[in-house]
Amino acid sequence: MMKDRLKQARKAAGFSRAKVAQAMHKSPYTVKAWETTERKPRTMREVKRLCSLLNIRVEWYLAGEGPMRPVKTEAREQELLALFSELTDEQQEAVLGMLRVMRK
Repeated sequence: MMKDRLKQARKAAGFSRAKVAQAMHKSPYTVKAWETTERKPRTMREVKRLCSLLNIRVEWYLAGEGPMRPVKTEAREQELLALFSELTDEQQEAVLGMLRVMRK
């Protein structure tokens, strides 16, 4: 549920309800209600702001989909993905097989 995800994200970020409330220009009671009742931020703008504050993905907060935090790819990972996408299906399978062996 959204309320549980919000509480989890707030605690993971090390924020108190009061700190979230201050940053969101809300009362601590409002943030408590978001975490303990079915009440939630009223607008998508508020949702995005809350997610940005807690460094969580909107999709995760709203629906529990995917990872909580945005996935950051490093330059090496981006290069690897770009090179991998240029390979044929057969080459991709060969590379994946090699990586699976290396991982063990």
